[in-house]
Amino acid sequence: MTNDQQLLENATAFVADETYNDSEVRARARVLLADAVTLALAADTVPGATELLELGVGAGEHAAWYSGNGLGAADAVQSNAAAICARFQDDTEMSSWSHPGSFVVPAAVGAAVETDRAYGELVDGLIAGYAMTVWLGGGGEVALGMMKSGRRPSPTFGPAGACAAACRAAGLNRQETLHAVSGALLVGRGSLHSVGSGGEDWRLHNPGAARDGLLYALAARAGMTAGSGALDSRHGFLSLSAGMTEVPVAMERPPHAGMVLDVWHKALPTLGDNMAVALAALELNRRGLGGIDLGKVDEVVVSMNEHFRNFPGTQTRPPYKTLTSALSSVRFVTAQLLVHGTLDFDDYERRDDPAVVSLAERVEVVPDEALDYLDGVVTVRAHGQEHTCRSADLPRTLFFRDANEQRRISESLHGPAGAALVDALVQADDSVPARKVVHEAIHAFHSTRNRT
Repeated sequence: MTNDQQLLENATAFVADETYNDSEVRARARVLLADAVTLALAADTVPGATELLELGVGAGEHAAWYSGNGLGAADAVQSNAAAICARFQDDTEMSSWSHPGSFVVPAAVGAAVETDRAYGELVDGLIAGYAMTVWLGGGGEVALGMMKSGRRPSPTFGPAGACAAACRAAGLNRQETLHAVSGALLVGRGSLHSVGSGGEDWRLHNPGAARDGLLYALAARAGMTAGSGALDSRHGFLSLSAGMTEVPVAMERPPHAGMVLDVWHKALPTLGDNMAVALAALELNRRGLGGIDLGKVDEVVVSMNEHFRNFPGTQTRPPYKTLTSALSSVRFVTAQLLVHGTLDFDDYERRDDPAVVSLAERVEVVPDEALDYLDGVVTVRAHGQEHTCRSADLPRTLFFRDANEQRRISESLHGPAGAALVDALVQADDSVPARKVVHEAIHAFHSTRNRT
């Protein structure tokens, strides 16, 4: 692999200098911010998660979203990232196979607050961070290379994606951004073993990545430099993280703001790999399945994207000894939704439900090369009848939310305070200080929740 520093220079020039005027992109970035904050504020719905949200923190002027406590910049970013990913429901992007909401959003907010930037500059940071993450995925080639070696993409892409967000939100110039992102590219971490084995240690992956990204941006702002070749030299990001000897064609062009539109939401708390199938199973439950007795089902066939089928954890069979083992299993998720029509953390606590476990044992998972990442098919056969649902036939807003859909989701988790939070973040004026917008929204939420 040659050391083509120009590729990274072009990418970081996009981060530092590009003007992001597309109204659709900017609107999506605000919705993604609202989603991330909404999820962070629901962290207490996950057993054992909240104990991890403020490890090693100190006092400061940044808000920890879940608690409302004042923390230092890096501590707040780490805490907020941990809260966003607590429900395993943070947004998803399939070029990078990552969940960028839990590292891009807190880093952008932390940088904008730390450097007293305007809300519009925070939105710019979100766009830059998401786009950089998509670009680094190389059209999926880099992410798939990572996973072949057992690396989890989110915390491996995370430091650089978070760093790009923080650089733009903090107003770093082109050279500062290049140094910051170069450093952040080389500190990724995280194994696929964590989720596939049913462990809970994945909860610390993205928080560390988000914190690193912010720190590299602030360090470059203070004068830190980094060596050239961080992307594609012999010991650079592509080689070390993905075992690649050539730069993917998709990375020959710099990122663009429209890449934000590739990010999709997770309607339910499960692996993104399972989402399309889960939505199809939920729809079948809502249709009533013709009143058939699920205890006497002959067969449940799940057809899903081949890469998703092979992702660690998706094929886990009963018994489900840990929350994560059920959270990641497409068999459990399908059975739970067919039987009960719900998928929340009370359901995961009852993961030994005999009706669900019995049906999960009878789920057959079939890989289908023709199915993309947002398409899954569930077929239930019983008593000579066949009931089928395909997620591609369901409303696209289940994956790509607008402000109204995000308001509905936030209200379902938090009541009127959740809807008000979304309105505050989506409707704020670009010229208002980011600190004022975000902190007032957080404090208003806690004030309302405490009164009720």
